Amino acid sequence: MMRGRPVVGISAYLLGERVRYDAREKRATVIIEGLSGRVEWLPVCPEVGAGLGVPRPAVRLVGEPGRARAVGVEVSTLDVTERLLVFAADWLEQVRRLDGFILKSRSPSCGLHSTPHYPSGQFGAGLFADQLRRALSALPLREESELVTPEQQESFLAEVIRHSKLP
Repeated sequence: MMRGRPVVGISAYLLGERVRYDAREKRATVIIEGLSGRVEWLPVCPEVGAGLGVPRPAVRLVGEPGRARAVGVEVSTLDVTERLLVFAADWLEQVRRLDGFILKSRSPSCGLHSTPHYPSGQFGAGLFADQLRRALSALPLREESELVTPEQQESFLAEVIRHSKLP
């Protein structure tokens, strides 16, 4: 039974939406052109969803991966951890269908495994990506930096289709 195109969540920034903390735009053109028409995009920006606005103070993760806090880079008293975690839980509870997800590398919310954690210098997941991975452990997940070649995109798409159970 066909359900239409697979639904792929994506960090809204990668679609060219101006949701970055400094309001800069940078579209992941290679990925969008490679997969558009073959998937249905479901964009999300956890920071905007958590009400942080654009532009906003930059945040970084402080502490060990899995237990880090999202705090201000310039204003260390700014702590948006709970807002991001509440948004992630609410979003995951409301999402009806999701067959894969493309996340923004190094993001304190969306990085999958490349987000710096201070002061240790370790790398790990951002807060949203960590919650996504815990809630939907079988979901195909990639950072945009892992989908730059047609072969990488085709491999991801095959996983997404298997996950969606489309013929």
